[in-house]
Amino acid sequence: MTQWDQSRAAKRTIVLVGATSDVGVVASARLQQQGHTVRGIARSMGVALSDGDALTRAFTGADSAHLMIPFDVQAPDLHRFEREVGNWLAEAISTSGVSRVVLLSGLNAHLKMGTSLGAAEMEDRLEALGIDELVHLRAGFFNENFVKGMGFVEQSASGVFATPFRSDLPMPLIAARDIGERVADLLITEDWPQDRVVELHGGGHYTLTKTTEILARALGRKVACQTVPFAAARAGMIENGMSASFADALIETATSFNNGERWALEAPGPRNTTPTTLERWTESVFGASRQAA
Repeated sequence: MTQWDQSRAAKRTIVLVGATSDVGVVASARLQQQGHTVRGIARSMGVALSDGDALTRAFTGADSAHLMIPFDVQAPDLHRFEREVGNWLAEAISTSGVSRVVLLSGLNAHLKMGTSLGAAEMEDRLEALGIDELVHLRAGFFNENFVKGMGFVEQSASGVFATPFRSDLPMPLIAARDIGERVADLLITEDWPQDRVVELHGGGHYTLTKTTEILARALGRKVACQTVPFAAARAGMIENGMSASFADALIETATSFNNGERWALEAPGPRNTTPTTLERWTESVFGASRQAA
């Protein structure tokens, strides 16, 4: 390795799509602490994914990038939105010549359906670009979904957590922080993985019955998990502000899970297990508020 190569390895210029997300915030902080230049992509940072000129400026001169297809729960046509975003990002990567890309994908992306379809199609777009170093980082079900998307706290006030997912099947649950740490590691590693797909199952596999028990205990409440019919779940999601298109994609994902389709290609093991268990994550999120109460 030449002196120039060593200097370049020591300090990278990295584009982070979704820099203000739970994953992006952790990855950005880690990278900047180590002296790397981070260019964040987020509407709140003045760089919208639909702004081609802004994307071009952000990617020009960068050598690495973290990509994701953001969820838009109100998109009238979810998959059309995902394809538009995917095409914008692929064009930016192709034009800029970024040589290292980490794509945040879904653990069930190989099934090419539901809420992971956008990420699965993005995997295919990136494969077609001939990128030197490319990893599809397929992560399990985010713990944060219970708070931000599934409304566990609000639902728990009634004593029932209603969900279209079966409550008796183990689900791989992962903390966004652990994903952010792995994203940062991959973006700067000198030991690039040989496998194109890297799975992250998370801190453990939990049934939703067990998950409900853990979350409810942290809130100091008694809550029962109830699997509701798809039609009722879809109607509830739309009533709470989701588009019919997003609700349909989520029901498709729930159908796959409830039918026992294999979300992960690997068996659980040390290389796809992350440090934060659901219990530990729950304590970090709800512990302080419980003690204050």
